[in-house]
Amino acid sequence: MDFSARLGPIRQSAGRLRQLLNNEQMVVCFGSRAQLCFFLAGHLDEQQLAGAFTTAAEALHCIASQQPGYLLCSDQLEAGCGLELVIAVKQRWPALRTLLMIGGRPRPALLRAVVDAGCDGLLLENSLGQGTATSMLETVCRGGIVVDRALLTLLRERPMGPSAHAHLQNLSSRELEVLTLVCRGRNNAEIAQQLVIAIDTVKSHVKNLLLKLGAKGRTHAAVMALELGLVPWPQEVEPR
Repeated sequence: MDFSARLGPIRQSAGRLRQLLNNEQMVVCFGSRAQLCFFLAGHLDEQQLAGAFTTAAEALHCIASQQPGYLLCSDQLEAGCGLELVIAVKQRWPALRTLLMIGGRPRPALLRAVVDAGCDGLLLENSLGQGTATSMLETVCRGGIVVDRALLTLLRERPMGPSAHAHLQNLSSRELEVLTLVCRGRNNAEIAQQLVIAIDTVKSHVKNLLLKLGAKGRTHAAVMALELGLVPWPQEVEPR
């Protein structure tokens, strides 16, 4: 693929990301040193970087000491596993926003465990340089949730149980509207604005959705909805 024409958009995307992070800090953990250097060279200001690593243990230690707002990591690391890193981070700091890049073909059970743990974004590594990755990262930074459509093939390898299907019948039309926007990566404030309802009402709908679907979090609920065809799949990741 010829990336020559992508240089300008890549720089523009990097600028948007720096503005979006503002005073927040991010930990970056990639197994590829070249990929790590490329990302650090143009996407973050020095004060926005809490640490950059190639091993899970180093990243976890930094997160424990620096308490950043975000983690961006790849599934394959020089030591450790990116999926297991995200699970460990979400167990200890559930509010920390995480975006995981999938380069290999992980076991479906482990991929679903990442979703169940509350990972905020899953994307394919080959999306890098095409604008999709930055748009997804922007959505995660804004409080939304994103899952690369292609990854659902792996998630579908373990069928949903019949109890999930039964719960879906209890969703109201308003709950379906909220669920659709959750799948689009909208946070509570954005959903409230779009549906012209109070943010506390949105929170109540989300809480009910999780109970009715038997989901462990917003990401889990979004994946369930997309797997079951309850909401239409977005044609592309929407720029924010």
